[in-house]
Amino acid sequence: MRTPAQVPVHKTLEECRELVFSHVQEVHEDYQNKGWLPARLNLNAGIVRGLLEIYAWVLWAFYEFLRRSLPQAFPLQAEGDWLNLHADQVTLERREATRASGHVLFSRAPGVTGNIRIPAGRIVRTRPDGRGNVYRYITQGEAVLPNGEETVAVPVQAEEYGQAANATAGQICEISTHIPGIAGVNNTEDWLQEEGANTETDAQLQERYVLAWLEKAGCTAAAYKSWALAVPAVLTAEILDQHPRGEGTVDVVVRGTAGIPTESLLEKVRASIAHKIPVNDRWLVKAPVEVPVALLLHAEFSSGSPETGKQEVENRLRALFPGSGSNMEDVPTFGIGEDFTRDKAVAACIGKVAGLKRLVWQTPADVVAVPQDGLVALASLTLTAGMVQQ
Repeated sequence: MRTPAQVPVHKTLEECRELVFSHVQEVHEDYQNKGWLPARLNLNAGIVRGLLEIYAWVLWAFYEFLRRSLPQAFPLQAEGDWLNLHADQVTLERREATRASGHVLFSRAPGVTGNIRIPAGRIVRTRPDGRGNVYRYITQGEAVLPNGEETVAVPVQAEEYGQAANATAGQICEISTHIPGIAGVNNTEDWLQEEGANTETDAQLQERYVLAWLEKAGCTAAAYKSWALAVPAVLTAEILDQHPRGEGTVDVVVRGTAGIPTESLLEKVRASIAHKIPVNDRWLVKAPVEVPVALLLHAEFSSGSPETGKQEVENRLRALFPGSGSNMEDVPTFGIGEDFTRDKAVAACIGKVAGLKRLVWQTPADVVAVPQDGLVALASLTLTAGMVQQ
């Protein structure tokens, strides 16, 4: 695929200047002989030189216009609103950002008895993550912690749109607005009910544009993938169409923006596929099988502060795992069916963290194999750091 900078109509300002001046030099004597020019022009200075420079710049600006606008005519190079126009031709719309929502547990303060009212609109939050980001959540309805009960689940919704607010277990642990009688708040492993998602990127919409054409061929793997990716908060989907459960079966393995998808997200994918009525297949939509990976390693630095660098290394290692609570655009996560390899983890850190010399691994000792319908999950991360021993 060509990038905009590689469009063949591109010319530099120097090339445009050369075109203008070479043409003038070619016709100069002929025009003078025909009497069209009263005298020989000075192309090195003066008004004529200035006018030719202006014309050369206008010519360059025209080529720049072509360089920037021509790619927008092709869906796989178009961007932004131009890409939206192409998508509209195949009845696609860019997926909008959504907000994470779920239930958090409010805990009774020691020694407090009776019913405790938890009003709507109260704010809970995470502690600052490794990059200093704090995510806030707002209670969506009034709740009561009954007398004799120690905790109550209260629905909350993220204050901001995007997948970064898909907190992992235990991250939501602070109350911003005081609630009498409540000691604390926490989110459990299954707190998330609706995943938050970012606005669909150009690359993601371009992929769906291609799939929209491929699905015209019928109930192919491309069609199933197109139907699954039409659902907001579905990050990727792998289609296992080689009879995974016997003749005529198809498995749609879904990965959400929070890693393992919620049941709500799986139901939306099932509805999206059922709407297309693929009657010839016995299809199944399911979550990936989690393959836990425990990381134990040491980061060696040749310069800088090991403690400062350690936090950045940890953030990058976590970002490799879907749903780990760390998101970095330049760190590609492990996909469905992709084995865990230390090489990918090293590539995410070496050259990206200042002063990092090497990563010394203890576990895993080798590649962690992942089945076709599996997805690696971070079981634990133990990281130490120090300077390189001379």
